[in-house]
Amino acid sequence: MNDAIISAGAAVIVALITGVCAVIGQWFISRNQNEKRKIDEAIRDARLEDRLKSVEKKLDEHNGYASRFAEIGMDIAVIKTEIKTLYRGQEHS
Repeated sequence: MNDAIISAGAAVIVALITGVCAVIGQWFISRNQNEKRKIDEAIRDARLEDRLKSVEKKLDEHNGYASRFAEIGMDIAVIKTEIKTLYRGQEHS
């Protein structure tokens, strides 16, 4: 009977050691996956930031062209007025 109890106790100890090793193994796997996920997210965030900067640069360039076109429109209006004035001056000569 003592041998059976010792055998059962040894089996329990082996089971506990196996369980603890399994839990520790899962913990390491989970930790490594989390680290990899964090690295992947950092890479993705860096790429998104680069894309955002590129879009912002293009938007700034576009806005510069838009304001420049407004200036050109005003310049054209002044030129038309000056041309009309010149034509009127030639009519009176």
